[in-house]
Amino acid sequence: MAWIKLFNREVKLRPFVLSSTLRKIRGKWRDGKYTGRIVITGSVEITNGPKHAGPYRNHFVNSALAALVYILLSNFTNNNGVDYYNDTIEPLNPQTMYIGSDTSTKTTASMTALVAPIGTAPGTAPNSWNSTIQLLSNGSSATFTATWNAGTVSGTIGEMALYGSAATTYYTGYIASSVTWGSSNVMLSRLSVADGDFSSFTINSSYPLVIVWTIQFLFA
Repeated sequence: MAWIKLFNREVKLRPFVLSSTLRKIRGKWRDGKYTGRIVITGSVEITNGPKHAGPYRNHFVNSALAALVYILLSNFTNNNGVDYYNDTIEPLNPQTMYIGSDTSTKTTASMTALVAPIGTAPGTAPNSWNSTIQLLSNGSSATFTATWNAGTVSGTIGEMALYGSAATTYYTGYIASSVTWGSSNVMLSRLSVADGDFSSFTINSSYPLVIVWTIQFLFA
C-alpha cells in the first residue's frame, strides 16, 4: 500500500491505483510535447509451413548497444567536399541469423553467441537474406528476413539470434582504417525459450523456415 496526502488528508492507495494515476499524470504532461526520447524495440515472427508464430519480443545484448554508441561518437569528416566514412563495414548492420536448440539458458547482456547452435558453430546460415528500411511517421524501422530452404535445418528450436559485426573502437577521423571491427559476426540480439519469449518447436523440414526480425526506432 502507498499513502499520499490529499487536501491535508492521508489517503491509502493500492499499488495498481497509484501506478495508474501516475501514468495518467505523465500522459497529460506529455500530451502535445516533444520529449526527445527514442525507444528501440524489436519483434520476431516465424513461419515454417503451416506454422506461423509471433511477434515475439527482442532482447538486445551488449554488442548491439556498443555499435549504437560508436555511431554517436563517430566523426564523419568532410574534406575538400568529399565525405569520408568507413564504407567497408557499417555499424549495427545485421548480416545474418542463426538458430539453436538450447531451452534452459536465459539471455544476458554479455552474450556473444548462441548456446547450442544448430549446425557447426556459429550455426547453419540461412540460404537467403534480405533487409529493408522503412520510414515511419514517428521514426523508422529495419526489417531483416532470413530463409532456410526446406531440408536445410532440422531439430528443435529453443533460441535464435540476429548476428552482425562487433564494433571495438569508435570512428576517430576520415581514414577508414582508423575504425576497428571484429573479424567475425557476433550476436546482436537473442530470443529464447528460457526467457519465456516463445515455445520451442520442431522444425518441419518439408517446408522452408522463415524468420522476420524487425527493429523499430521510435520517438516516445
